[in-house]
Amino acid sequence: MSHTYSDSKELYLGFDLSTQQLKIIVTNESLQVVKLYSVELDHFKDVYHVHKGVVSDETTGEIVSPVAMWLDAIDYVFAEMKADSFPFELVKGISGSAQQHGSVYWSQRASELLASLKPSTLLSEQLVDAFSYPMSPNWQDHSTGHELELFEQVAGGADELAKITGSRAHYRFTGLQIRKIATRKDPKIYASTSRISLVSSFVTSVLLGKIVNIEEADGCGMNLYNLNTNDYNDELLSLAAGVHPKVDKCSEEVTQAGIAELRRKLGPINPITYKADGVISSYFTEKYGFNSNCKIYSFTGDNLATIISLPLNPNDILVSLGTSTTVLLITKNYNPSSQYHLFKHPTIPEHYMGMICYCNGSLARERIRDAINDKYGVPDKKSWDKFNELLDGSKSFNNKLGVYFPLGEIVPNASAQFKRCLLNNNDQIIDASESNWTVDDDASSIVESQTLSCRLRTGPMLANSGDSESSTPTPLENHLHDIYKRTYEKFGDLYTDGKKQNYNSLTARPNNIFYVGGASNNTSIIRKMGSILGANNKNYKVEIPNACALGGAFKASWSLFCENKSELVDFNEYLNGKFNFNELEPFDVENSWEDYFTGAAMLAKMEDGLKHV
Repeated sequence: MSHTYSDSKELYLGFDLSTQQLKIIVTNESLQVVKLYSVELDHFKDVYHVHKGVVSDETTGEIVSPVAMWLDAIDYVFAEMKADSFPFELVKGISGSAQQHGSVYWSQRASELLASLKPSTLLSEQLVDAFSYPMSPNWQDHSTGHELELFEQVAGGADELAKITGSRAHYRFTGLQIRKIATRKDPKIYASTSRISLVSSFVTSVLLGKIVNIEEADGCGMNLYNLNTNDYNDELLSLAAGVHPKVDKCSEEVTQAGIAELRRKLGPINPITYKADGVISSYFTEKYGFNSNCKIYSFTGDNLATIISLPLNPNDILVSLGTSTTVLLITKNYNPSSQYHLFKHPTIPEHYMGMICYCNGSLARERIRDAINDKYGVPDKKSWDKFNELLDGSKSFNNKLGVYFPLGEIVPNASAQFKRCLLNNNDQIIDASESNWTVDDDASSIVESQTLSCRLRTGPMLANSGDSESSTPTPLENHLHDIYKRTYEKFGDLYTDGKKQNYNSLTARPNNIFYVGGASNNTSIIRKMGSILGANNKNYKVEIPNACALGGAFKASWSLFCENKSELVDFNEYLNGKFNFNELEPFDVENSWEDYFTGAAMLAKMEDGLKHV
């Protein structure tokens, strides 16, 4: 059923400012999508000289986006909506998402200029002097290798930094980008900056006509925020500001003044809340016809918005199967690792979003598919039929496992390589040879190894991992203990990313699993993945068009509902009460979860012997 403005009493806007597009999705009071408006940022390439939304310097690895281009995109999409006779007056709330980790540097005049916007002139023309730096570092930027080493060195290593901030150091993270500007690129830019926003809080600020604080969930992507204390980490702030006592050889007085200055520039972190940051700026009410009571709620990061486009509960997993593979998980456990990310959840207090990003996803599987098709002379080289036939024929683990990294891998941190192994009759892991391995074996092996990597790394984040074991074990617990004991007897201690696995982490299972992205259309692949990951409840194949924007619209609607009740309402209960998610179709899988304990142990041992970058 299609929905129109005429049968809507209330409308909500969800923004998604990604690298290449600005999308604005419109939902009604029942959370049903009414319309989508968008613009490709390369529409402005003649003005800003961008390609795919960015300006790149191949020599330095610097990749940035012009901030004024984003302002033009906002005006452009709103003008398109106005030309479409969009009923702006029905919009009750706006939220959304933006590319994570990017930063915007406001000038000393920014607050004054934001507060005095006139509807007769474009945003970009009025805010030309609002930025001390006209560019925003993009998540693809690789120019901060020196800063990356310093952040991990000061924290005591990658894992120690992850314990504090939820992630190891990454080129794109905001703290590293700030230090590069403050110490290497142009210290004058940093000195003349009044405030620093993330891209998410930048968009919120423009809509409000005033600079607002950073939202807590997105603020976790800076390598500056201590997720344990819910405050900035002063030592990391001193490093970002270029006033670290050891690295920069600064006195205690200079260090403390520098920390205080960066705290002022960043502003406080806004804790997770349903409360509005304010009402929309008069610029938008006068120019486009928004109601002056339209509420603006904090924007968050794009991955964070994705997880609120569905009613995901603790221990639910979202697996995105694209060129790369991304695993998003909702958890109460703060169990950080240098191999994945943990962020505060944007709508559920005291919960986290775990995120694992794999480089080798569909491209690695396609290489195996192509080799199989060549062997069998399949005319359609892109056909998955033979691959799927072989995969469907592998009902459970057969003591063969491979690692397939045509590109250097992020998780684990390893160079490009291939490794095929067997478990022999003496429970020894040995290299495979042409006599005991064919390309047919690769069909099941690649899907199994990719999925077992997810299983090993999500286990420690799931809710029952780390819980104390029951003093009176159930029959199921006794059974799992037996499997765990046999696995230990075969392989000894198992480590993943340098962390020891235990009974709880190896036996933890997700509640529901949602599969999205291109390869989720291949039922053979997701059924095999489902049999290995072992959801306690159900497996779903779902389509979530424009998930980031949709999550923003849902957040706006939920926030206003909570404000009207003056209390926090469970986000998932709200979504389920408003929208019929029963349309999601579950699919059945083979119950092979127990059969893959040996495979998980094999992969853990094989990863120990991989060549690392």
